Amino acid sequence: MMEEPTRVKRKRVSKNKKKSWRKHTDITDVEEALDDERMQQRTGGLAAEKPDETLFFVDKATDNEEVVGRRRLRPLRCYANLEPDLNTVPAFIKRNGRVPKSKTNIRERKTKKQVMAEEQRRKALRQRKIKQSMSEALPQSTYDLWSGKKNTKNTEGEEVETFYLEYTKQRRVQPPSHYREKTSGLPAVSVPHPGASYNPAFDDHQDLLMKAVEIEKLKEKKEKKLEKSLDAKFPSKEEAPTEETWLSEMSAGLFDGDVAHEDEGSSDDNDRLSVNPAVRREGKKTRRQRRIEKERKAQEKALQQAKTEKQRKQELLRLKSIKTEIKAREYKLEQRQNRKTQLRTLYKDKPKRLGKFKFEEPEIELKLSDELTGSLRELKPEGHLLEDRFKALQRRNVIETRKRAKLVRKYKPKKFEKKGHKAVTI
Repeated sequence: MMEEPTRVKRKRVSKNKKKSWRKHTDITDVEEALDDERMQQRTGGLAAEKPDETLFFVDKATDNEEVVGRRRLRPLRCYANLEPDLNTVPAFIKRNGRVPKSKTNIRERKTKKQVMAEEQRRKALRQRKIKQSMSEALPQSTYDLWSGKKNTKNTEGEEVETFYLEYTKQRRVQPPSHYREKTSGLPAVSVPHPGASYNPAFDDHQDLLMKAVEIEKLKEKKEKKLEKSLDAKFPSKEEAPTEETWLSEMSAGLFDGDVAHEDEGSSDDNDRLSVNPAVRREGKKTRRQRRIEKERKAQEKALQQAKTEKQRKQELLRLKSIKTEIKAREYKLEQRQNRKTQLRTLYKDKPKRLGKFKFEEPEIELKLSDELTGSLRELKPEGHLLEDRFKALQRRNVIETRKRAKLVRKYKPKKFEKKGHKAVTI
């Protein structure tokens, strides 16, 4: 059974406008012709405008022409269309409206500075190649790393360190002079006082107790000083002034009957006040007065300059006294420097203030006389080992003095009861 031919739906387009022409007209053949024409222009020109000699040729090759692998040595004809036609298309050699000259002319036009720059570039290139060849070469050494013998030339092993670290690219940076200096001369673990033993001697234990008493006295003294500075200067609740006492103090002298004397005193005070007088036309300075005042100021200025010049001249006559003053000042500065050096050596092993807080010595760990036991088994430990190590690091200036941060909650924790853990009530 033959299939019925499908009917092409007719396009119902109005052709009275150019817009519909461009949209609904098939122009593929026109575009192909234009592309072919542009291709001919790019590859040597239009074929219709070329003469017959350029389009056709007479093959005069003989049968004795060399053939290699059934292919001629010259390029195939099919590739000739891709090459530009030199007969019709001139070579583009102009740049900025000027035809470049030959290389000899360019070399002649170079300045002396440009020639020197080229020589330097060539020299740098040669040095770079030499350096690269040296870096790629294998290292050689006269010293055997694995012999097990000590180097007789250098006991410190500088040659070994140089050979190893230089080629492994791990040479250590030269540290500063104070790199290996200790932060403090105190030992890492200090020996406790003999009176802190579990079975101390009587004198040692009494000595430790006296130290603890002195520390407590200092603390009490500081507390009293703080109390005198703050609490003692303010009255207590019983001695605080009331409203009645305040009114009596504020109204003192108001109802004594000496009203007339008070008025006289107030008038005397007003007379003593200095008030600038009003400016009047009669008090204005004349030209003569202004000129005299100007001359007087110039005369005072000249006298001051003469006085200054005279003092400078007199300074030359007291050179010996100036030298004496300079020597005295130098001696004073030297004494101050020596005093600073002594203080620095004196407080060398004391903790420094490295941070916000000042170092505070921990409390002395001791047992009272009634708490002492002769048995180590029954001894109750004092202090904490971790806190002791922490304080030792602060004392030796290894870490800064710090305080424990307080945990602050930003929100109130929610409380709820899980179903699985709910208490059963009867």
